[in-house]
Amino acid sequence: MALRFYARLSPLLIIVVLLFAGGLGIAAFKALYQRVPVLPEMTTTVWTVEAQVAFRGKGGSSKIEFRLPEAASMRRVIDENFVSRSYGLSLLESGTGPREATWTLRQTPKRKQSLYYQVKVLPGAVETAADVPTFPPVPDYKEPLASAITAVLDRAREQSADIFSFTEQLLLILNDPTDENVKVIHNVDDRPGWQHLVAEILAGARIPTRIAYGIPLGTPTVDGRLVPWLEVHNGERWRGYNADTGAPGYPPNFFIWRYDSPELVVKTRGVRDVDTTFSTIQTRIAQADLHSVTGPSFDGQWFGVDLAALPVQTQNLFRVLLMIPVGAVIVAFLRVVVGVPTFGTFMPILIALAFRETQLLWGVTLFLALILVGLSVRLALARLRLLLVPRLSAMLVVVVCLMLGITVLSFRLGIEQGLSIALFPMVILAMTIERMSITWEERGALEAAKETVGSLVVAICGYFAMNEPHLQHLMFYFPELLMVLLALTLMLGAYSGYRVSELIRFKALQDG
Repeated sequence: MALRFYARLSPLLIIVVLLFAGGLGIAAFKALYQRVPVLPEMTTTVWTVEAQVAFRGKGGSSKIEFRLPEAASMRRVIDENFVSRSYGLSLLESGTGPREATWTLRQTPKRKQSLYYQVKVLPGAVETAADVPTFPPVPDYKEPLASAITAVLDRAREQSADIFSFTEQLLLILNDPTDENVKVIHNVDDRPGWQHLVAEILAGARIPTRIAYGIPLGTPTVDGRLVPWLEVHNGERWRGYNADTGAPGYPPNFFIWRYDSPELVVKTRGVRDVDTTFSTIQTRIAQADLHSVTGPSFDGQWFGVDLAALPVQTQNLFRVLLMIPVGAVIVAFLRVVVGVPTFGTFMPILIALAFRETQLLWGVTLFLALILVGLSVRLALARLRLLLVPRLSAMLVVVVCLMLGITVLSFRLGIEQGLSIALFPMVILAMTIERMSITWEERGALEAAKETVGSLVVAICGYFAMNEPHLQHLMFYFPELLMVLLALTLMLGAYSGYRVSELIRFKALQDG
């Protein structure tokens, strides 16, 4: 007998384990790797970067062409905004070339004024442009610089094994103030900056380099400038280096704006004294709001179901539908394990859904009013000895008339809550009244009252569960948890122990 029990249980156990593992596994993956918020109050950091273009007008027509961030960096941007005041604005987005914004005005005032460009940036790894460079030509160094650079390159070559290690060794040597060759190199004063000089030295070894100009998003700044950063290519990928220390990597949350030139205002007309500064500030926003704005923005949601990408009308529909299985599990638990009597399975769930719109107190009041009046009409119809189907049809008509009457009466009395009675499922109400009357006739009024109260208790429990914001959030952003609910339902289906109500009922026998 025991073997027969385990043989029946084993397939069910395997299915339950697979459902639990699948649902919880996918949900955990989305939460840990795709940054889908587990709780509605979870927030994420967002940096607002503002570029201010200040200038003075000359009195006539003006035009300012402004270089926007690189396309690769825009993958971290969730929103951008232009503050143009009375200026006209046009965007150049070719898809392959750089993005540019052009501000124009017919008559420019002869005073200092500013235009603004803002981007909201997510923190994260640096997004670099994946351009494949060509090998640079060897520069024509002049003496004594040529001898010093050759000596430094030879020394770095002996102490390295590949391009990246060569770069690191070269930067360590160049930052040694006691080296005579380094002193000669540091005396060069005709280069635009130290990073460009290092790039020129690396060109002597035919190593592709470029200078990235960006903004570190580590601390809030005011009137900041773009920071140059050295990047080296090893034939497969780019890597950033701190040219001052030789350390690989980038500043915290480095946001690259453009390459090879810090000039963002590429062309002007009718203005003078143009200057560009940057300000940054850190804010926190709800991850759920971020997801609703960006859609599948959490590192590419290819794994699992992403309901936030659906139209808003469909999203609202599924926010309700996904709570119905939660109510079904509660009904199954209360009936199978606790032993609460109810009129059917779906009636408490649908009534709980109606309570979500009517609010609990008014919902219970309207429900009891409909049930009591409908039951009185049903007992009166019993004397007519009608057939089952016509009797049910008659009850449906009566329920609709009752709902209409309560709605009109509530409207005339100014009770707005009574107008929500139309949200109750009238077919379920008609069937409930029918079953309640049959129970009354066959088993007495006490049993009918017990099942009515039991149905109401289960509906109230379902209302609190289906109206819980954390549970709603989990079911919407992790619909894979439906597999877990299915596993719980199967486990309840295999339950064959005593119900709580039976333990209470037979407690006297146990004590005796």
